[in-house]
Amino acid sequence: MRFFNRWNTNRKPVSKEKAFERLSDEHAAYIKDLVEKAGNADLKREVFGAEKHQYRLNPVLPIEIINEYEVKYHVKFPEEYVFFLTKVGNGGAGPYYGLYPLEKLEMYNEYAKVSGNNTWIDAALTKDDWAYRMNLLDEADDETYERLMEEACGGFNVIGTQGCTYDNLLMNNGSEKGKIVYFDWNLEPENVPYLTGMTFLDWYEKYFLEILEKRSVTSYGYVRLGTEEELISAFQNAERQEKQAILRSFYRFHKASRNTINFLMDIDDKELDAMRTELLFRFDVDKGIKLFEAMINGANQQGAVLCARRMPEEFYDRYYGKMLALLYGLEAPYEKLSYGSYKQKILYFLQNCKSLRAKELADFATDESNVEDERKTAIFVMGRAGDKMDCLEDFIHFMKSDSYWIAHTALQAMAGTKSNKLLETYEWMWNRYKEDKTMVSNLEIAFQTNGMKK
Repeated sequence: MRFFNRWNTNRKPVSKEKAFERLSDEHAAYIKDLVEKAGNADLKREVFGAEKHQYRLNPVLPIEIINEYEVKYHVKFPEEYVFFLTKVGNGGAGPYYGLYPLEKLEMYNEYAKVSGNNTWIDAALTKDDWAYRMNLLDEADDETYERLMEEACGGFNVIGTQGCTYDNLLMNNGSEKGKIVYFDWNLEPENVPYLTGMTFLDWYEKYFLEILEKRSVTSYGYVRLGTEEELISAFQNAERQEKQAILRSFYRFHKASRNTINFLMDIDDKELDAMRTELLFRFDVDKGIKLFEAMINGANQQGAVLCARRMPEEFYDRYYGKMLALLYGLEAPYEKLSYGSYKQKILYFLQNCKSLRAKELADFATDESNVEDERKTAIFVMGRAGDKMDCLEDFIHFMKSDSYWIAHTALQAMAGTKSNKLLETYEWMWNRYKEDKTMVSNLEIAFQTNGMKK
């Protein structure tokens, strides 16, 4: 399976959409005006990353400076990027935390020396190929690792960041030459580079247009652009995987038309129920609750679990009892979904309910036939409940468990709560785990809470 973003292919070039010549002085003025207007529309700097770049552009560079860089690193920058540096600005305002200036490209990419090399990050790379190469890195000696990293990092420049380990790459070679790719430096086998399919200027300009349209840019570049009407039209003839991607694009909107709400209500596909219900919670709460009610009552209980935490919090306690019943009764396979399994998602929902009672989770947490990760989550949530002291014997049982992580979770849940009845158990744990820094750290907190020192 290819992992490039098909939504952005075959785009019309800017010159066909605007009344000026592409890469002209008028084009540069248009971009600068976009940035200024977006800044005026976001005076409180609420858009992610705006506090960093402040919608300011750095002074442009003479072409000679760019040529010197290209000679030094044996690279040929894409035409749009050179235009930007010489006519618009040497970095500054841009998607996420903005664009790096040319002189800092090397600072943010230790493999800048291979930025002009061939690349294997392109449309021909599959998820399996990526996983194979990352596993090779994991097993490589120092010399092999460096060689493989130079191969992996060839053909691009890091021009900005999304924060943490995610960066924005400008491809200098390969099928994505001149386009933007999103890259995670954790280099996990399952987390492949994301090919946006957007040219540099397309990516840059449309970011500010989205801001001017008051649309969310939190996932900019990861989701399809377009109006509500365009997305609905594309949905009609799309395959299921594409339909999911199209629905994700609706999260860009803070409100939706009546036509969009009716469209979401009319979707007849259980695998899309959770997503469309989340969107309805966003656009029309009453209709979202109506759909959720049908799902949790039997129409699609797994789907209800997946979207429950997206409903407005004032509705949580209305469904506490039904979600608690699903904790014990839902037949769902244990699988790692985003942010936990089905049962863990139920537990996280219950955690945020005012009706939460530790004693109602105790049977699930003590049942050793349940998956350990889910039991740990149940113990964690029990520790957040107002009645957790009523389950003191259960917590003592957990802290003496043969499972390190069950014991650790129970200790963390109780360490900040004063109770002389727990001191004997803390002493027992101290003797058992006195060589374990993590356990000792938590036990010291537990003893201190009870007025003792170790």
